[in-house]
Amino acid sequence: MTQHTDAHALANAANQRFENTMHRFLKRWAKTNGQATLLRFDQPLGDYLQGDALRDFFLSTTHPMHELLKHKAIARHLGRSVRSVYFDPITGDPLLAVTEQRIYNLARRLDSEKMQVPFRSVQPNKQTPEGDTADIASYPEHSDTLRYNSGNHFSSRPANGNVFDENSHRCLAESGGRLQVLFSRGYLEDRLQEVKVLTAGAQAAGQTGPLFFVICSRHSAKEGHYGVNLLVMDPATPLYPQRVLVCDTLLKELPQHPRWWYFFMEEYANLFGAAIKDLIEDISHPLQKVNVSGDDPYRHDWDCPYYAAAMTLALIRIVRARPGLPLFGTTEAIHRAMKKELREYYLADGTIKDRAGIRLANRLKRWNSGRLLIRIIAAQAKTQILERLSA
Repeated sequence: MTQHTDAHALANAANQRFENTMHRFLKRWAKTNGQATLLRFDQPLGDYLQGDALRDFFLSTTHPMHELLKHKAIARHLGRSVRSVYFDPITGDPLLAVTEQRIYNLARRLDSEKMQVPFRSVQPNKQTPEGDTADIASYPEHSDTLRYNSGNHFSSRPANGNVFDENSHRCLAESGGRLQVLFSRGYLEDRLQEVKVLTAGAQAAGQTGPLFFVICSRHSAKEGHYGVNLLVMDPATPLYPQRVLVCDTLLKELPQHPRWWYFFMEEYANLFGAAIKDLIEDISHPLQKVNVSGDDPYRHDWDCPYYAAAMTLALIRIVRARPGLPLFGTTEAIHRAMKKELREYYLADGTIKDRAGIRLANRLKRWNSGRLLIRIIAAQAKTQILERLSA
């Protein structure tokens, strides 16, 4: 209990320091940019700083997040480590300063997508004009499900394009040699077409020996969840795979197939013919056990990008370290090897973590995704300063 109380007190103190920093920042900005204070009217300065000043700053600044992150104390707080954040034990929400939450909300509402910090803002129609998160009491009656599931809480805010780019960049960096990683927007059928083209290119170049393609994509327009695939291709026969391993997050126990299976088979059949269905092997993992029977389908998308990226990296590492395993190993052996690589979701003995453990792993990833983007924007802001000084 003491540790819990101490963490809460430390986070509160850090948030208060941030509020003081932002108050001074906005006060200086208002004094030097009087012509930009569109919303002040006859308000006393104190009231203006407490209410509309930050919104004015966002409305009047070309790249407001860049400007904020040029300030070291602001950048330090927004980009703080997850160890410095207090998370509510019931909702899992991080304890944010009032102005901090406004920054994330206004960045989403008034700025470009690339400035949207993943998971830390709510939809624009759930915000007050100042950028606060609207009280759920202001929502229509009988909308309890909507209030929660459409993103009021940190654990229920869907990933955006920033997170896809982050995971894609990390996985694509592993491509090289006989391993090709295909991790881009679009659907599985698009990536399978790429596999055929790349394999035909290897054949034309006189390459021999197996090629490994690790794919991360949405399954199809009909079944849009993320999944991971490993295809082993022989350049001598570029039109048909040597081995196909597919991996999703809805499997309960091998050899059961998740409900997306038949949609998935369609995508393969469209590219390789109906006979491919007999070749496909399932190595899925039950990572969606954080959801329970009866959950709505859209819950699957909240953490699915992280599961898919983790499984992609697991297969990459296996191909790198033990290429004979995806060539000749049983699905059970490959499945066990993946568990060892998925340390954030499995215990050392291969037992999957409980719901609380999986949620904690995803919470850390969610926070760190936002932190990474903040650090990238801060680095861009620093570069702007250096370029200005050297001009």
